[in-house]
Amino acid sequence: MVNRILLARLDDIFRAWRRHLWGWRFWFGLLGGLAIALGIQWSSYGLSSDLLTRLPQAQIHPLPEVLQGTPDPTTATEDYFGAVTPSPLGHLIWSEFPVKVYVAPLDPTVSPAAQQRQQQWQRATLAAIAQWQAYIPLLTVETIETADIIIQRQAPLIQRETDPETGEIRYSLGRNAETRYEFYIDDRNILRHRMTILLNDHQGAIATQNTACHELGHALGIWGHSPNAVDALFPRQMGTQARISAADINTLRKIYQQPTRLGWPMPPFANKKLADPHSLKEGQ
Repeated sequence: MVNRILLARLDDIFRAWRRHLWGWRFWFGLLGGLAIALGIQWSSYGLSSDLLTRLPQAQIHPLPEVLQGTPDPTTATEDYFGAVTPSPLGHLIWSEFPVKVYVAPLDPTVSPAAQQRQQQWQRATLAAIAQWQAYIPLLTVETIETADIIIQRQAPLIQRETDPETGEIRYSLGRNAETRYEFYIDDRNILRHRMTILLNDHQGAIATQNTACHELGHALGIWGHSPNAVDALFPRQMGTQARISAADINTLRKIYQQPTRLGWPMPPFANKKLADPHSLKEGQ
């Protein structure tokens, strides 16, 4: 049985913060969480050598077959890889395919109006999955326990944040989506991650599909945003149907060519659990 390692206490202590306000807190909180989970000490400047010996060596996985094609020479240099942030365990790369995706089912107990809204949400979400299917093998599954990516029909919680420079308190109201990841060790002793997407169903069909496409980009490994409005990972809605651009794919291809500790067997003596709740929250 898969070891469940989402530690509720660590989730309370090391909350998910917006990168542009809380980047330093993410690193310190996450490294602290890893150190506590493994019962060892850590350095302010990175993972300690002791911790590194308890984790798999960072290695490069084979590039997914669909990403092995030669990029179009006219767009081959277009990417925003420099805006992507790896986790302390490396880039959030999937190494076994197809990646299994669970989509929250319809609720037959709600009102007809709510059922119609849920059906629209489900169609838009499945359409977004189909958009990425052309680049990463994906498979929708009906059981949440077997999923690598979990998409819930749920609005993200309101977050209270303090700007570290000005001390200003802000509340993240009106967000439509949030993507979170957690680390765990599976029953084959392999270090893995799992993604959860919270996706509000109170948007129109196009906006829901655009948001789902954007969040799936995060869940597939693009842990950052594009500065270009034509890319699916641009952080704001543009009002038109989003397309996965050449820059999105070039960025994804570069990510999957990077070394990571995820997807590799744990050293034999490293049998403790890991935890890292973290999220990338959208103000769309």
